[in-house]
Amino acid sequence: MNHQTSNQLIFDLGFHRGEDTDHYLALGHRVVAVEANPELVAAGRQRFAAEISSGQLQLVHAAVVGQHRNLSTVAFHPHPSRSEWGSVDLRWVRRNAEAQKLPHGAPIEVAATTLPRLVDAHGCPWLLKIDIEGADEEVLADLKLLPQKPAFASWETGKESLKSVINQHRRLYALGYKKFRIVQQAYIERREIISLPHGGTYQFSPGSSGPTPASSTQPWRSLRWVLWQYRLLFLIYGAIGPRSRFARASRSKIGWLAWLPQQLRRQAERWAIPFPGWVDSHAMR
Repeated sequence: MNHQTSNQLIFDLGFHRGEDTDHYLALGHRVVAVEANPELVAAGRQRFAAEISSGQLQLVHAAVVGQHRNLSTVAFHPHPSRSEWGSVDLRWVRRNAEAQKLPHGAPIEVAATTLPRLVDAHGCPWLLKIDIEGADEEVLADLKLLPQKPAFASWETGKESLKSVINQHRRLYALGYKKFRIVQQAYIERREIISLPHGGTYQFSPGSSGPTPASSTQPWRSLRWVLWQYRLLFLIYGAIGPRSRFARASRSKIGWLAWLPQQLRRQAERWAIPFPGWVDSHAMR
């Protein structure tokens, strides 16, 4: 069943401050959320105490890793100023330290879990949402291990490797996901307040992934179309992304070089064209 009804199970892998969990709960869904940062878990248990008590939400303190790693614990690297950047992926940690000049804090050992373990414990989710800073691809790879697949998947694709992004989508296509969409997350927070199915309204908070794949108004596309969009996105990213000369000029306020990326971003937002930044993909079986 692919259409959205209340009380369906959602896995929120990368709970953070509960930006997406809050939305899923408001829709009436049951949620299993996983977060590696102990401070964020403590805050989440306080914020959602009523939902945890009722059983609508289960908040698991663990880091999600690939099944092939066969780990019971893993080193998690929190970030002192950008909590959303916490990661178990050393490549991610080094990138933030070198490219962004924002080093992570000292690693802490946390429990490790996997997608198959979560499914064994809680059942197969209707929606699998993944945003775990560098480990998304490991979780997507483990979908092949599940006897039953989620109806929908939503994940952050990353902007380090076009080849990796293409492989992510082809892997899901081979597992029966035939419809896709690319979602520019920078536009989410400016959207109108949405109506909830049981009455009332909801406004997405900063950092939210936005509507569920089932309720998004963006059209579904073919694999070929979405991969073309990502190829275009990576071309744009190379030309005016944060490591390009245009971005360096923008930071140094050099005349028209600073003006051009800003104008391109405005036009991209106007026409809902994917632009360098936080980009997710949706997939549907």
